Amino acid sequence: MHEKMPKYDGQPLLDVYRHPEMTWVDVRKPSAEASAKLKELFPFFLEMDLRDCLPPYQRPKLLERGQYLFMVMLFPYFDRDKRAIRSTELDIFIGPNFIVTNHFGVLPPLQSMAELFRGDRSVTMAQEVERPADWLHAMLNQLYIGCFPMLTHVSNDINTLESRMFTDAQNSSVKEILRVKSNIVDFRRIMQAHKHVLEKFIAVAPRILHFQDLHVYYEDLVGHTQEIWDFLDNDRNTIDAVYESYLSLVTYETGQATKTLTALAFIVFPMNLAAAIFSMRAENMPLLGVPGDFWFMLGIVFLVMVATMGYLKSRKWL
Repeated sequence: MHEKMPKYDGQPLLDVYRHPEMTWVDVRKPSAEASAKLKELFPFFLEMDLRDCLPPYQRPKLLERGQYLFMVMLFPYFDRDKRAIRSTELDIFIGPNFIVTNHFGVLPPLQSMAELFRGDRSVTMAQEVERPADWLHAMLNQLYIGCFPMLTHVSNDINTLESRMFTDAQNSSVKEILRVKSNIVDFRRIMQAHKHVLEKFIAVAPRILHFQDLHVYYEDLVGHTQEIWDFLDNDRNTIDAVYESYLSLVTYETGQATKTLTALAFIVFPMNLAAAIFSMRAENMPLLGVPGDFWFMLGIVFLVMVATMGYLKSRKWL
C-alpha cells in the first residue's frame, strides 16, 4: 500500500509505503517541514538526529538510540555535465518494524524498492524484503553494485590517458590527469567510512532488529566496500604513476627545447661577435679597406659557425 502525505513546494513531502511486517517512509526533499512530519509519525526520534537530516552534509556515522539506529552514509554519483564524482547523503532511521530514508533527489535503488512495495515487482522479491534489516541489505547491496560502473569509468579514463600520453603532452592532458586524480580522491573520501559503519551495524543491530540469518549477508556488504576500496587504491597508484610519467616527459621535452635553443645561440653568437668587432672602425683594423674585405669577413664568420656546429654535433647537442 502506498500513501502520499501533504505536498510541499509542489513535491510530495514524504512517501509512506506500508507492508504487513514494516513501514517505509521516504523523504526525497529534506526540509524543516519534513522533519516535523517525521517527528509527528515517530515521536521518539531525537531532535539532534532530525537536525542532522538537514543540510549541510554530515560525516558518516552510526548511532544507537535505544528504539532505533540512526545511520548517515555518503554515496557517489557521476555528474555527467562536469565529468566528476559527486557525493550524496543518505540518512537512515531503522527500527524493528520501520525504516526511514532521507535524501536529496532520486536514488535508483530506492526507486526499485518503491516499485517492489507498490507490487510492481514479483511477489518473491517482496517476500525477500519483508523486514527492515532485509530492506536495508537489499538497498545497500544495490548502491554498492552501482559503484562498480563508476570504477570502470575511472579505470577507462586512466587507460585513455596512458595511451595518449606520448602523443598529446599538452595542457589538456594535465587537466585531464588532474580531473581523474580529483575523482579518485573524492571517491575514496566518500567510501572511506563505509566498512567501519557496516561493521558497527553488524555488532549492534541484533540488539534492536530482527537480524536472524542476516549476518553473512551484511558481511558480503563489507566485502563489497573492501573490494571498492582496493580498486580505488589501485587506481590511485596508477594515476600517480601516469602523472609522474607525464611530468618526466614534459621535463625531458623542456630540456630538449632548452638544449636546442642554447645550440642556436652558440651558432649565432660568432656572427654577432664578428659584426661587432668590424663595426668598431678602429685605425689599423685588419682586412678593413682591403679589396674583397666583406667576403673575407663573411668567410670568417661562416667558418666559425661551421666549426661551432661541428663541435655541438660531436657533443650530440644537435
